[in-house]
Order: sequence, then structure tokens, then C-alpha cells
Amino acid sequence: MMQFEIEHLSHKFSESEIEGLFRFLERQDNAITFMYEDKVYKGLIKSTNLETKTYCINIDGLDIKVKLKSELDQLIDSMGFSNVAKVSTKEVKSPMPGLVVKIFVIVGQEVEAGENLLSLEAMKMENIIKSNGAGKIKQISVANGQSVNKGQVLITFE
Repeated sequence: MMQFEIEHLSHKFSESEIEGLFRFLERQDNAITFMYEDKVYKGLIKSTNLETKTYCINIDGLDIKVKLKSELDQLIDSMGFSNVAKVSTKEVKSPMPGLVVKIFVIVGQEVEAGENLLSLEAMKMENIIKSNGAGKIKQISVANGQSVNKGQVLITFE
């Protein structure tokens, strides 16, 4: 069952609770109309991030962030894996043998967590290698078209 986390509220809502509290009346593009405690509200969906399952909805000038959590997300939370501190790494290593198709960054560039670093082709599939944290690129140890081995250092951070 899906779970909803609403910013500014400490309670997490299940699907049945949301259906009992909120009644969505209409949606046209990014505009939504819903009923809560017998009062009609109009809101605007300002942003959606399907990767993180988060939505920013503006209601009467207040931005409210809503995060959807599937059963798998809830299981990961219950096991404590979502609370693990992000590990800062100095190197990005190849997760598999492959061929460097494209490098998206340059030496000296500042990158954020989740930003594309390079594309690696392995078993006829293109895999995007992303940064697992923020940092500055110190060295790029590979070039476009280069074959790499599993565990080989691709990029080093300062």
C-alpha cells in the first residue's frame, strides 16, 4: 500500500487515510482542485520528480512537498537503509567491464550527487555512471572509446 509523507505534517498517511481525508475533484494540466474537511481548495503542481517520487504543490501561496513511498520504499525505511549517511568517495570505479562511450564532465568541474559523469557500454547496453555525492573533479583517468575493467578507477575527486 502506498504511503504519503506531507511536509509540515509529522504523520505519514496510508492510501485509505488519504482517500478518507482528501477527495480529488479535478485536474487540468498542473492545476488541481480537491476537497479537505468539506472545504474546496485549488492548488498548482509546481514540480514533480519521478525519480525521487516527490511533488511540490502550491496551495494558497504555501508550497507543500509530498513524497510517495511504495511498499518497497517503506521496507527499505523499516530496515534502516534510507537513514544511512552518504559516504563521500574520492574515486569512481567501473562497476563492470565495458567501453567508455561519453564523458559528461571535465577536470575542475563541480558536480552534485546524482549528476551524470560518464556513459559506459557493457553487454550492448549503455549505462550512465552518476556521482554519489557532491565534489570537484580532480582527474579523469579514461577517454572516450577506451575499454575498462571492473573496478578500474574512472574519475577521481578532490
